[in-house]
Amino acid sequence: MLQEFFIALGVEWVLYLLILLSVLSLAVIFERWLFYFRRRVQPDVARRLVCGSTDGMPADCMEVIVAKTILDGGRNFIDREDAESALETEVRKQKARYEKGLTFLATLGNNAPFIGLLGTVLGIMAAFFVLADVGETAEKNELLMTAISEALVATAMGLIVAIPAVMFYNIFRRKVSASVEQTKEIVTGLIHRKFGGGEDGWCDTK
Repeated sequence: MLQEFFIALGVEWVLYLLILLSVLSLAVIFERWLFYFRRRVQPDVARRLVCGSTDGMPADCMEVIVAKTILDGGRNFIDREDAESALETEVRKQKARYEKGLTFLATLGNNAPFIGLLGTVLGIMAAFFVLADVGETAEKNELLMTAISEALVATAMGLIVAIPAVMFYNIFRRKVSASVEQTKEIVTGLIHRKFGGGEDGWCDTK
């Protein structure tokens, strides 16, 4: 009964599913790339935030949003520990915004090859089931090679879907990590100045 069920499923639905997942993956990759591109902040420009300047920076980038929590967020910090706690809270919120869609890419990259492998197994099962009714050896061999070749297309599709997802996931994760580190460096400078640390060279960049 299970054999008949799996053979009836066929391999076509796996290919359609992989095509759909590839389209969704490309959409997420393009959206995230555009998101990070519009919110990129060069380190020399970012240092201006320590002096309170946001000129030439995207208003909704992580560095600006978190810095404004310290500069003019409407909160009177009691001490350095209070300000650092606010920094960590705001960074976590912004990091979640920056990581949107990355879980999908990671999950797709890890599982697309297995979906393709499932299609290959189903295709080979169906091929052997059909070959059982073929009597001539030459015809059987020809059908077997053709069926296996077609079934392996599903595995190839799974890899084609997975490789870009994994590649861009790693690229985007590095971008998020870089933004987080840069934000913490900037806001640490703000906290240093706010609680009597002096400028300490932070405002040398004009």
